[in-house]
Amino acid sequence: MVNRNLAGRCGLYCGSCLVYRAYKDSAELRQRVADEEKCQPEDIRCEGCQTVLTNGWNSKEWGKNCRIVACLESKGFDFCYECETFPDCDKFHGIADYLLKRGENLIENLVEIQAGKTEEWLEKEDRKWRCKACGKPISAYLDKCH
Repeated sequence: MVNRNLAGRCGLYCGSCLVYRAYKDSAELRQRVADEEKCQPEDIRCEGCQTVLTNGWNSKEWGKNCRIVACLESKGFDFCYECETFPDCDKFHGIADYLLKRGENLIENLVEIQAGKTEEWLEKEDRKWRCKACGKPISAYLDKCH
């Protein structure tokens, strides 16, 4: 069964997010992210973007302070595709352009979610973001398996 909380509100597959992977997989990676974010390793926690307003990670830019989450909440939307400015939004393109270079196409992902194919998309993304050598989940933000 797929975890629907991993359907990022911007179209990111949360299972490939560095924060999510650090929280779920590795004390070493959690420490690395904490060092970069200037916080404690125990502060690095996330169950996916769909939970961010209840128990998600909080930093100056991500989690509860994510510009996209704040924007969607102010408009009463769950996903970026619901907005009249999608896909021509500076907030959205800030992350979408970066992740496209890493192999994550947020526009295509949101089109699939909008079409009601969320579960199929989550299963496909889970297979996509696994290490070819060991089969463990990997992050779109890393160049190799952690």
